[in-house]
Amino acid sequence: MANFTRLHEDLDKYAIARNVPVTVGGKTVIADRVVKTACPHNCYDTCGVLAYVKDEKVIKIAGDPDHPITRGHLCVKGYANVQKINSPERVKYPMIRVGERGEGKFRRVSWDEALDYIVDKLKDIRSRYGGEAFTEYCYSGNREHMAKAVSGRFLNLYGATKLVGSFCLLSGAAGSYYSVGDQHTMSPEVWSEKTELVFLVGRNPSFTNPHIYPFLYRAMERGAKLIVVDPYVTAVASKADLHLQPRPGTDVVLALGMMNHIISRDLHDKEFIAKHTHGFEELLEEVKKMPVEKAAELTGIEADKIRLAAEWYATHKTHTECGYGHQRYSNGHQTQRAYACLAALCGHIGKETGNYNFIDQMGFPAIPGFMNAAKVAVPAGVEIAKTRLLNISTFAAGIHAADNPPIKGVISYRGGLISQQPDVAYTIEALKKLDLFVTIEQFMTDDTDWADVVLPGCHYLEQYGFHPSYWHHYLQVLVPVCQPSYEAVPDIEIWAELGRRMGWEEYFPQGVTGLDYIKAMVPEDLPIDEAVSPRGPLRIPEKWCPRVPYADYKFNTPSGKFEFYSIGMEERGKKFPGDFKPVPYHLEPAESPISTPELYAKYPITLISQHPAFRTHSQYYNLPWIREIEGPPKVFINKDDAAKRGIKEGDKVRIFNDRGELRGVYAKPTIRVKPGTAELSSGMWVKLGANVNVLASRTIGGPRDVGDGIMEEYHPLLDGNTTAYFNTLVQIEKM
Repeated sequence: MANFTRLHEDLDKYAIARNVPVTVGGKTVIADRVVKTACPHNCYDTCGVLAYVKDEKVIKIAGDPDHPITRGHLCVKGYANVQKINSPERVKYPMIRVGERGEGKFRRVSWDEALDYIVDKLKDIRSRYGGEAFTEYCYSGNREHMAKAVSGRFLNLYGATKLVGSFCLLSGAAGSYYSVGDQHTMSPEVWSEKTELVFLVGRNPSFTNPHIYPFLYRAMERGAKLIVVDPYVTAVASKADLHLQPRPGTDVVLALGMMNHIISRDLHDKEFIAKHTHGFEELLEEVKKMPVEKAAELTGIEADKIRLAAEWYATHKTHTECGYGHQRYSNGHQTQRAYACLAALCGHIGKETGNYNFIDQMGFPAIPGFMNAAKVAVPAGVEIAKTRLLNISTFAAGIHAADNPPIKGVISYRGGLISQQPDVAYTIEALKKLDLFVTIEQFMTDDTDWADVVLPGCHYLEQYGFHPSYWHHYLQVLVPVCQPSYEAVPDIEIWAELGRRMGWEEYFPQGVTGLDYIKAMVPEDLPIDEAVSPRGPLRIPEKWCPRVPYADYKFNTPSGKFEFYSIGMEERGKKFPGDFKPVPYHLEPAESPISTPELYAKYPITLISQHPAFRTHSQYYNLPWIREIEGPPKVFINKDDAAKRGIKEGDKVRIFNDRGELRGVYAKPTIRVKPGTAELSSGMWVKLGANVNVLASRTIGGPRDVGDGIMEEYHPLLDGNTTAYFNTLVQIEKM
């Protein structure tokens, strides 16, 4: 095989300016070019970014002041990408394992040796077991969609098992889809000028959506009230006019209790209900079962607070902003249904004064008419055989269970398999069954220690990407701002070269860039060049992103109306097992004081995990800047629970259950969580300590019960599913 060389482009074509003086470290430096791009990490904001480059090194990162939403500001993580891309600890060259799996011992090899090793293994696996014995593992380390379409092309040609589902989103997305149909959000520049009340649910914007604040404060300065629903006292909760702290996993109860009070006080929007909804009488029967007093008992929220929240919600022009925290239980699909029904009950949908926001479908990998990943993933003229599917929320279970054929090979990229899957010990046991485990990584993570081959991956600033926001409507195409560091190679070039070495040269022609693939994915009438540096960002046209969603009150549901009673859920439930009850109701989490009282007696604390301010899942904590700011791992435990255990501020504690234990975590007694609840931030590498997924339950959210994850048919918005990370009971003791 000819020697592999990465594609080289003249990147000056993307410069918005050349030879620009910029202050770096107190000194003036002349940057060779400044380039526009966007941050593709898993965050609402999808910030506009300016990268300053000198001698093919990024020397400074700043926010793009031309971006209408992020307006020139980045979070700490965004700025820390200067340290990340230039870190001396980056994976610099390909490596092949020489020790036992888990030891992290490797030898340096050339790209040709590494690629030939992988291809030989892949050919052997396919000859012995068939194509379905191989799959990828990929998630949101770099959330852009184009490279996943290119890897999809390779997987299709190989005949691999296809990865589907999510572990953070689709349970709620399914519940929302069954209620309103197509998923749209109303951008904050609209509701911030008109709404009278913002109802913020399951979202900590200080850590995950900081650019909402100027819009939120604009609304509050105009006199709008703020209600926050969150078990944890977040920064935004401290600004709220009313903070509701439900017992973890009881949001459905809260919503039903609020609806009960609204209807009993005759505050619901009868005209909207009569004209634009289906199934009100069926909803009413469920609501009658949840009087406010019962809701108070189950949620732990005072009855008067539930009544006040309900009255404010119904009597103000209310805008609902939903996050994803409340769907990380086994009942997340019903929770999102309940909040959607609450909005419809009061007619707070389809109006500038307030709408119902969960997620914009622009953030999904494939939206017909806007982004068609299949145009890249399925080569023209090739008949692709139907293969089995593997659900990512039960990835390890799928490897354990797969038979005829077993799964014997995995290439992992853009995702922390070990650190982000629940029940870490169980996941590691699954990896031991593989004949080939390859990771494409920027750093030596938990995954690389267990890999057979480690390939040096690119930082997002070193490669192309296509990442529409799932919150706002402005698009900036990601372009490489500099040449890759060391021997790193963009993800699409790795997959393309593997394809060529498998014998599929005609489907992976030399010289095709990421921008070529992006243009193939989008419709011809999308002016995509307007989103490519030096231009951009581009406001996505109205036909894909309406300014005021649902304003015509036409809902893409079986009835054509908002569905209190979901016809779609009822029909899907006839085909697949799961919880497809068509009216939202309360289902206790799979681990809780009520559903598992014997387990609760042993492990009496519900452990929840918010996304940290200074990390995106497993990324960034290895950087010196971030470790200095964030400090050592800490568990926030209620002060009364701490006192019972003799735990004081700064004590080291042991957190444990039957799945594992964490030792040496610093305790933070607080009133920010209620008794019986503790919080430990998500995403830490296992080998850096305090990885909450060592303890996390393998249960998942619905509506569909995907079993061990090996499937023949799956629809993300009909079947949903989310890893129920918060279905986790633990004990905490002083060390």
